[in-house]
Amino acid sequence: MSKERRTNALPPTNEDTCGPYFPIYFADDSLEDLTRIHPGVVAGASGQYIILCGRVLDRHGNLAHGVVMEFWQANAKGLYRTPATRDHADIDPWFHGYGRLRSRGGEYSFRTVMPGATPGRAPNITVTLFSDGINRIVTQMFFAGHPANDADPLLQELDAADRARLMARRDGTAADGAEIYRFDIVMAGDAETPFFDDLES
Repeated sequence: MSKERRTNALPPTNEDTCGPYFPIYFADDSLEDLTRIHPGVVAGASGQYIILCGRVLDRHGNLAHGVVMEFWQANAKGLYRTPATRDHADIDPWFHGYGRLRSRGGEYSFRTVMPGATPGRAPNITVTLFSDGINRIVTQMFFAGHPANDADPLLQELDAADRARLMARRDGTAADGAEIYRFDIVMAGDAETPFFDDLES
């Protein structure tokens, strides 16, 4: 075997090679930045702009090779956009609360607004992941240092180590004033991020 053929290997996938494989329309730039409703529209979402960035890692600490991430959150006033809240006075017409991005190499950057606290909950963002060998895993991300964390019922069910794994931590400010938060997700292994299936079992 020639040297050229030996170095032409593809990187291994996380667990299996059976997919899922995502169609091209899963890459939609308008869903990667929730601070604007659509390219070309001048109006933007209300609230403090934030940038979430981080890595999705497998059980060995390696970056995931191909992952789709979905985000679901309340607006800056703590209201989710649903059919029941369609006419609510606090609905932001320029913010729909759902985002999605596809990362080829396991690193991500997602632009949104800081969610407000909903009744009985600390500000959080629900994150759903799809990757090779994983049908669907769901977690929630919180913001380190927020006073409402102390009373959040989900966080109170976890020990200190697992609570820490759900915290996005401040990591500076972007040039346009957006606050940067870093949040890594570990899909399996000793440092695994708590997922809802784990909490229900």
